[in-house]
Amino acid sequence: MPNVTKGERMVGLINYLVGPGRANEHRDQRLVAASDIIVGAEAGQPLDAESALKLGREMDIPKAVFGAGKPGAKHVLHISLSLPADEGQLDDEAWGKIAHGFAERMGFTGADGKPPCRWIAIHHGPSKAGNDHIHLAVSMVREDGTRWSQHNDFRRAQAACAELEAEHGLRVVRGVHSERGYHPKERERANAKGAPELDRDRLQRALRAASTASMDEAEFVRRLRRTGILVRPRFAHADTATVTGYSVALRPHNKAERPVWFGGGRIARDLALPQLRKGWTSTGESIAAARAEWQAAANGKRPTTQGREARVPTAAEWEKATAEVGELFERMKAIPLNDDALWAQFARETSGAFAAWSLRTEPVPGPLAETAKALSRTAQLRGFPPRTEHAPMPSAKGAGMLLMQTAVGPSTAAGHALLLAQLRNTMRAVFDMHTAAGRLRDAERIRAAAVEKLAAVRGDLKTLKDQHQAGRFEAAPAVESEQEKVQRLLRQSFPTRPGTAAGSTPERAPGTRKLPGRGGRDQGISR
Repeated sequence: MPNVTKGERMVGLINYLVGPGRANEHRDQRLVAASDIIVGAEAGQPLDAESALKLGREMDIPKAVFGAGKPGAKHVLHISLSLPADEGQLDDEAWGKIAHGFAERMGFTGADGKPPCRWIAIHHGPSKAGNDHIHLAVSMVREDGTRWSQHNDFRRAQAACAELEAEHGLRVVRGVHSERGYHPKERERANAKGAPELDRDRLQRALRAASTASMDEAEFVRRLRRTGILVRPRFAHADTATVTGYSVALRPHNKAERPVWFGGGRIARDLALPQLRKGWTSTGESIAAARAEWQAAANGKRPTTQGREARVPTAAEWEKATAEVGELFERMKAIPLNDDALWAQFARETSGAFAAWSLRTEPVPGPLAETAKALSRTAQLRGFPPRTEHAPMPSAKGAGMLLMQTAVGPSTAAGHALLLAQLRNTMRAVFDMHTAAGRLRDAERIRAAAVEKLAAVRGDLKTLKDQHQAGRFEAAPAVESEQEKVQRLLRQSFPTRPGTAAGSTPERAPGTRKLPGRGGRDQGISR
């Protein structure tokens, strides 16, 4: 992830990089790479205030000789290259290779036939958010006094990073899927309040649960409000009858605290209102009902009506929704790898079902919340294509409705366990897709959630079932019982961790089969 800024003080920049940082996060500062023309630079060299001053003066020689160009022109380029915190850390040798590759692609080295720019790369401790990173300081004045071109510099930096990610086996940040980042102040606010998660994570879970459980827009608004989330519509310009978007906020704990509002699309790309509307029934009647609910929310009034969200699901609805999730898994096997929109839709629904279950049963974020978050990345595309009409498909929306409205108890443990097994099957399909597409880090995220995070949930459900069965005295039937069916489905597990290097093929486990129509890659799931 590149961050590009410009300035006028080379010595000041390097002094900052070798200093303590804004939160004392800079430590063990050392040079990992530099342009060939820098005499006083050696890879691995520790840096302090004295060496920073020497480096800064040497970097500024072209500017001192030729000037910076037009009056007021900035000549110092500062670029940080950062890994996501869960990517881990790289050693100095790996960062040095990345720095050289980036400098060459950006035209700093002279490989493009133009005079080179002076540059250095500095590595120190992780950022406050835990991201391993390096800093590049670059003189935009070339050795012959001409200026390095700033045209499309950010896009060029992004393209260079994308190539380096593939070359070095790192997660492709600008791939098909893209998550929204957060501002460091959001983390500071959560820490100050002692909150177990960021506000945006709690809001995202509520939005995913409510949108998945709802059949139409009016129901979505009512469900959101029932969770205690503050919601307000965004109207079209000079038209209070047309809703074009919405914002949400957590309810403050006291009157002195003001709510912090987030636009739905700012929380996650697929939670923008135009994207959500693609998954709901839309008729003249439903549009009018949604308009009335948005108006009620905007004016702080009670919902105008009650719908499915106000009643308890029936046993028949449990059976139907569970069977539909099982059918969904079977249909997902035939979805082409390149149908990103359809995969995102099913990942969104499955994530929403786990989010609904989490809201209903987890006082603080637990394994269900973490599973919902792991799946949510696949639901967020960098760019959503125009809607394509498909033949009617099964859905996990019914499961989302059930899990949002029914608490776990002894009488429902078997039903929850069976539904959990079916939802894990849809996760297996998403895992298969990422593995076959070579997105092994995404595949590992899904596998870890299905195997590790949900282990506690499976154990709790088994305990509840055992307690419930202990009170029964009738003989077990000779045919496969519902409980035996649950156990059989739950025994189907994910394989061990897939390959860690991008582009590698995971080792085939006994009992796996080829994925039909997908280039012969292993499906990688024990049957």
